[in-house]
Amino acid sequence: MKQCGEKKHHRKGRLALPVIFLVLALMVMAFHGNAHGAPDRNKTLVIGVGRDFYDGPDSRAYLHGSTHTWEALTYLGDGLAAEPWLAESWRSEDNGRVWIFTLRDGVKFHDGSDLTADLAKASIERIASRPKYDAAGMYRDLVRIETRGRLELIFYLRDPSPAFPNIIAYYSSPIIHPKVFGENGRLTGLTATGPFRVHEIKVGERIIIDAFPDYWGKKPGYARVVFRTILDARSRVVSLLAGEIDAIADVGGILPQQAGEIRKASGMALKQVEVATTHYLLINCRKPPFDDQNARQWLAGILDREELTAALVPGAGKPATGPYTPLAANWTFEPPPSPSESFPLPRPDFSGAAIEFLLHSGTLDRWPYRDLSQITQALLVASGVNATIVIRESGAYYDDLREGRFHLALQPNTLMTGDPDFFYSYYVHSEGFQQNGCQTSEMDELIVAGRHAMDGDHRREIYRRLTRWMAETLPLIPLYHDISFYAHGPGVSVFSMDHYFRPLLLEARPGNQK
Repeated sequence: MKQCGEKKHHRKGRLALPVIFLVLALMVMAFHGNAHGAPDRNKTLVIGVGRDFYDGPDSRAYLHGSTHTWEALTYLGDGLAAEPWLAESWRSEDNGRVWIFTLRDGVKFHDGSDLTADLAKASIERIASRPKYDAAGMYRDLVRIETRGRLELIFYLRDPSPAFPNIIAYYSSPIIHPKVFGENGRLTGLTATGPFRVHEIKVGERIIIDAFPDYWGKKPGYARVVFRTILDARSRVVSLLAGEIDAIADVGGILPQQAGEIRKASGMALKQVEVATTHYLLINCRKPPFDDQNARQWLAGILDREELTAALVPGAGKPATGPYTPLAANWTFEPPPSPSESFPLPRPDFSGAAIEFLLHSGTLDRWPYRDLSQITQALLVASGVNATIVIRESGAYYDDLREGRFHLALQPNTLMTGDPDFFYSYYVHSEGFQQNGCQTSEMDELIVAGRHAMDGDHRREIYRRLTRWMAETLPLIPLYHDISFYAHGPGVSVFSMDHYFRPLLLEARPGNQK
């Protein structure tokens, strides 16, 4: 009987094993996807975006910050003020020439190694020592970085820097493990500290990221997130309504004219957030006719920003009265008289003028730049100016800007540091990456003075003066500040996007969770 019982027990075990293996297989598939790589939608969030979040090896961070795969020393919160991220605290010495940051303890990279000050130092030096990664000059005043103990980073600067915690926020200090640094600083992959780590990258199609189990902070509600690149604006919305994606979340992800369709659809949640992005009409001050300040003022006078915003981005923009986002609350001033109030001036003599209006092809399915350029073109043609719209792919667009092969151009820009120096050093200073010939030595001196002024009241007065100079000289025309639409379907219960258009993946929850 004993032998018989043992045989029966053995047979039961043989029957149970396939069941155990089946359960294990289903558990694995639920996290990693089926044999074809399709993840379980109950634990996967699929987000459609209008651009590729793969930045590549010759970039600061390999992937866009919205992927939550990497983190920086600081981030910008309310009022675009610096808040702790990988640095839990900081202090300054020597009248703002020395800044000491203390890193969080217990932070791990995706390979399981610990974050230390030495590794963070190497990551920042990769950017600071190569102009191609620091085109905006965030580290122009850096003398050296030292470490003290495991967790202290010390920045020594040539001149005082009152806004240094802002200057190194987000994209200025992505912390990436030096083991992925190749020749000339090129990245061979991405090993960082974010709540998600890379699972798969298919350039131009999708990025798949998985939750990092050893993340130091709050655990995400999704085991996997997929960012699908959907360049066509109509296709993004169709995919959302058909349930092929769970959300659309990025600046320019939903055009204003698409909002009504999403709002009416059953189960869809359409939301908005004011982001730190402003849309500009760039003016080439080196080429006639807009080398003449009167011509620039006349152009500003015929462009009614109130009407343009209401017509082209209804509910999705604020007419710009200042040069950068009003989210930078400490640096927003009473607007000077607008061109529409002070003008119209007499039309300048545009005899024989032929104007090229430059557009970036990648912006046309994210913002109404085509309509905006055509309205401006019609106003110019009605005034006797021959205006041609030229659409370029990304590389050619930036080549044309850099070489001055344009008269007018449309461009979005985000105040990434929350500090006005970012704007003025980029667009106005004679050494600025995107200055177009309107600079003066007086303005150069004022910009440098504002960058280093440690007295808050004095610094505000400098930027008040620069704001007035911008309104009079018009090296560019701020058109509107962006209020971005984003949306999600019924399969998602909690979902939001912040002022730097990052979907808040740590807070996102599936439809059955709160």
